[in-house]
Amino acid sequence: MKKIMLPIIVMAAFFAACTKDKDPVTSNGNTNNPTLGQYGTLESVMQNAMVKSQKKTIDAAAGASFYGTSGTRFVIPANAFMKEDGTNVTGNVDIEVREYLKRGDMLFSKVLPVSGGEPLVSGGEVYFNATQNGQRLLLKNGNMFQANLPQKGTADPNMKLFVGETLENNAANGVNWMPAQKDSSHQNGFGWVVVNGDTLSMFCDSVGYCNADRFLSNPNYQNFTVAIAGVTIPTGTTVSATALYNNYNGLWPMLSRSGNIVTEGHVPDIPVHFVVMLVVDGHFYGGIAAATPANGGNYTVNVAKVDPAAFKAQIDAL
Repeated sequence: MKKIMLPIIVMAAFFAACTKDKDPVTSNGNTNNPTLGQYGTLESVMQNAMVKSQKKTIDAAAGASFYGTSGTRFVIPANAFMKEDGTNVTGNVDIEVREYLKRGDMLFSKVLPVSGGEPLVSGGEVYFNATQNGQRLLLKNGNMFQANLPQKGTADPNMKLFVGETLENNAANGVNWMPAQKDSSHQNGFGWVVVNGDTLSMFCDSVGYCNADRFLSNPNYQNFTVAIAGVTIPTGTTVSATALYNNYNGLWPMLSRSGNIVTEGHVPDIPVHFVVMLVVDGHFYGGIAAATPANGGNYTVNVAKVDPAAFKAQIDAL
């Protein structure tokens, strides 16, 4: 019996050692089981994790009210749509919505709260679209859709309506936000934001991207560097480096990088988290570091192999 059991014991110890070598990867306190070498590019990772559309079919004559997947309540008035030639719309209408309420959703979807190169604080971003038989529809003059955006605590009374302009070939951000017009000229959209306790009610007369936002008040921008440690970055690698404001729903893309050093001069001296993401040799790397930027400061973000979905959840939890 002893001659039979010894090989079994030895092999059991061998497999136990192999299992130990394959312990889950730990990054910033999160334990994950990333599949190694499965990621093609950072762009493909972000596309996979970006906010997906929610679709509804409604009766144009009746209007509709429904909740999005992140808790936004959309309200569409009756008889609100027209075709691009001004013809009234009847029958079924296909509605498509997306919500960007969390910073992780904004970051991975590349829908950052930035207006003309200046940072915004967001109460929530949405995408709203309407079609019939594949043809784009518009809201009639005098009609608006409503998006009730849930807030964490009392809503910010300074939020205004911004509408989004799609940016082409922008590596970090796909939308530029513009303040809505104060009249109904329809050049940049028309509408407003109303505070209702822990909810921001956003009214917008335009299909596309709409946002409840405000500019940062008197930001004291700092000049500093952020070093990326934990992996050798090959030449030509796409790197996402972003500053997330701790106490505000805002993000700033840090775009100036040489090797593993990011140089930044457009982040205020407020508590932030630096977030870095990249793909090297098929592995997704992510890292987060807390800091309050100061002129001349040097900060380090240690990145490690991590599952993208778990990393996004970690960002949302900040």
